[in-house]
Amino acid sequence: MGENFAFFLPIMMASFGVLFAGVWRWRVRAAGFWSCAFFCVAGGFAVPVAFAALPSALWSLVADLLFGSGFLLFSQALLERWRPSWLIHGRIAIWALSMLLCAVGIAFDNLPLELVASDFGCFLLIGLPLIAGRNHLGHWPDRILFGAATLTALDNLMRGSTVPLTLSDGNFPDSTYAFLMQALACIFGLFLALAALAANMIDLLDRYQRDALHDPLSGLLNRRGFDDAIAGRHRKLPLDGSLIVCDIDHFKAINDEYGHALGDQVIIALAGMLTRWAPSNAVTARFGGEEFVLFLPDTNAARAAGVADDIRENFARDVADQFGLARPLTASFGLSTIQRADASIHDAIARADTALYEAKARGRNRVCVRRALSPPDASTAGPVAVNLPYRA
Repeated sequence: MGENFAFFLPIMMASFGVLFAGVWRWRVRAAGFWSCAFFCVAGGFAVPVAFAALPSALWSLVADLLFGSGFLLFSQALLERWRPSWLIHGRIAIWALSMLLCAVGIAFDNLPLELVASDFGCFLLIGLPLIAGRNHLGHWPDRILFGAATLTALDNLMRGSTVPLTLSDGNFPDSTYAFLMQALACIFGLFLALAALAANMIDLLDRYQRDALHDPLSGLLNRRGFDDAIAGRHRKLPLDGSLIVCDIDHFKAINDEYGHALGDQVIIALAGMLTRWAPSNAVTARFGGEEFVLFLPDTNAARAAGVADDIRENFARDVADQFGLARPLTASFGLSTIQRADASIHDAIARADTALYEAKARGRNRVCVRRALSPPDASTAGPVAVNLPYRA
């Protein structure tokens, strides 16, 4: 092994191990496997240095174990993105068979057998995840990572297939095989590490963005996420549709009587109903506490009121029984439609909020519809409210 490679490769691989360990601390699960894999490979490339300090035939087996374990971890890191733990027992069996054949090669002083067993084992370990990943290449980080892993797999396949040619004199340190192994490890190892690092960092940024736009309890959009989603729609199409504002009745009493943990479960249950009963193109958000907002694009007031009433009835009928509550559990709904004069969707939300207060004032567990902000008894307001009372 060349002196430059002898020091450069372990340092390069270990550096990536440290980088991925840092990413793993940000709760990116795959980064932990990448970190351990690069540390293993770094140890494998550092074995010649250890051998020079303390010569022993056992160092060959140590190197094989480190390389094989590194590629087993590479395979798991790749599958964390595409299909976690796929063929885990089969991959462990490949690793074990490869290590066994390497040990046989060392025991019988058969260097070609050892190298072929190691290379083909590494090829299979990093190649199998590509089968699972071929249907998950919709985003460019996955495509680049897939390409880097493919090149790494082919490197091991070609090197293992050409051992008789590249190890012609049987002397590993000065062989063409050793040179190709080191040179291509620099190129493909760097490519694989950078591709994986980019993919992990993009995943991390996507997660932070998702967390910033979603309510952690219900999984729905938060207020900021709702505004962003509406702004995204408004850039493409004029806003048209209906707004529903929903609030759980006597929610503070539920928290006081049964505890906040059960109150959280009630919020999650209502969020699930909103998602299940709302149209697929609806924008659903939790604005805080027990208040939820739904925007139903291209939906008139009558149809939106039907959706709200379906949610109300199912919530009143099912949720209290689901949690074994002795008291009834209901929700009130306010509804409004987008008007041409609205400066923003928040004008419609304000009207729906007014309708919600009216539903509360009229006894709760009902849907009220309001088309203007003026009070119901104003002479110029016209027919501003429609009430859907509770139906037993």
